[in-house]
Amino acid sequence: MAEPVLQADFGLQAQDFHLQPRLQVGQEMAVLFGPSGAGKSLCMRALAGLIRPDAGSIRLAGRVLFDAQRGVMLPPQRRRIGYVPQSYALFPHMTVAENITYGLHGMSRDQRTARLRELLAVMRLEGLQHRRPDQLSGGQQQRVALARALARRPALLLMDEPFAALDESLREHLRQEVVALQRKLRIPVLLVTHDVSEAYRLADRLIVLAEGRVAQAGPRDEVFRRPANLSVARLMGMSNILHGKILQRQGSRLMVECMGLRLLVEGDGELCAGQSITLGVRPEEVMISRPGREPAPKARPNTLVGRVVEDRPLGQDHLVTFAVETPPGEVLTLQTRLPHPIALKLGLAPGAQRKLGIDPQSLHIIGRQQ
Repeated sequence: MAEPVLQADFGLQAQDFHLQPRLQVGQEMAVLFGPSGAGKSLCMRALAGLIRPDAGSIRLAGRVLFDAQRGVMLPPQRRRIGYVPQSYALFPHMTVAENITYGLHGMSRDQRTARLRELLAVMRLEGLQHRRPDQLSGGQQQRVALARALARRPALLLMDEPFAALDESLREHLRQEVVALQRKLRIPVLLVTHDVSEAYRLADRLIVLAEGRVAQAGPRDEVFRRPANLSVARLMGMSNILHGKILQRQGSRLMVECMGLRLLVEGDGELCAGQSITLGVRPEEVMISRPGREPAPKARPNTLVGRVVEDRPLGQDHLVTFAVETPPGEVLTLQTRLPHPIALKLGLAPGAQRKLGIDPQSLHIIGRQQ
């Protein structure tokens, strides 16, 4: 990552919950992801200056916003941070124009009018400036809240679960708008969500928060496909977790035994025969062959035979669970995820038997034991 715009390392005690995140955000769309109760909203309020941390520091674009040792605590209006809370917090008695220009103190009337026109155009709110919030749709209210947050040309935009109250079709539309806006304005954005699908769609950089601490941070695909530990793997939807022992090294790959099954895994130079390891593979990385066919060449080294236990439709996708018999007579459960049209073509009714394949590069080593 290039030089971070936001650098935050602070501690905050809220009753019996301790928040201690370490954050770095560059000129990008960063998503703060985690389950309910992880401390995401508390973190955003602390960054915005609405809550005072107990220790540490927060820096934005070279400016010190908070430093416990030096006694620095800038108020929200001096932080150059735009903040869109979950509820949007629009003033119900004010018009759209009044809500957007509320924080533009120190500007002349002409400057405020020019900025208002610019934001109405950018957020596609022309013609709505005289309406009040209760006369707007949910999507329009969200755009007004976003326009107000951008009015003072902030150095950072914080968005706390901005799409949670909207229906799915509108959420998808506004996700695309926010991404396009971030690219256009080139402003760092830190957005909170607990929806793993939304996190994947939006993030350039993904920050996983668990129990008040950053469990992993990095480029989106690295976090999704190379989780640092079992907790992150499960949060990211890596539902296939396998425990095994390394039998031998074969060049750059490892031969691993899991429940009597032998699997090839892209190796780690520090691992050797005899070590116990934990592997993970995402459901969409498990390939399903058509009847009578072998898996694709890259997945053929790890060919398994499974029987469909459940086909769960998820709208555009299907989550199909297979039971794979192992030599000791046990059953290994593997989940696969595939688009609806492909699931129909494969005819994956319960009881159907299919060959499964896993590319050795798709098997990720999550943990190891000496």
